[in-house]
Amino acid sequence: MPVSGAHGAVPTRALARWTRDRPFWAGLLTAAAGLVILVLPGGRFTVLLLPGLAGTSGFLFGAGLCAMGLFFWFRPAGHRAVGVTAVLVSVASLVTTNLGGFVVGMLLGILGGSLGFAWEDPDQGAQA
Repeated sequence: MPVSGAHGAVPTRALARWTRDRPFWAGLLTAAAGLVILVLPGGRFTVLLLPGLAGTSGFLFGAGLCAMGLFFWFRPAGHRAVGVTAVLVSVASLVTTNLGGFVVGMLLGILGGSLGFAWEDPDQGAQA
């Protein structure tokens, strides 16, 4: 049974307002980077040996980037500090993990962190 009328538009408007009031795409890309970096050390395609620096830092950096993605969504006031940290962790993952999730995770983390750093709160612009 299709939803028609104003009842179907209310959740859409609430979701649009929620994504507008925070760096949504920055959080999504940063969390995706964390998942790529987190999953690849457990897979078959590892460049470095898993039990060591690559395995440990892959899990730590991946979980950290996933947490930073959630920080972008649920604590958008700290977007600048989280953005800089996400970029630094992503660049460090190139050396310490499996080439930063075979470069894909590193690039997603750099892009997500940069978007998070550059995001401006629309409510702050209306008050100025």
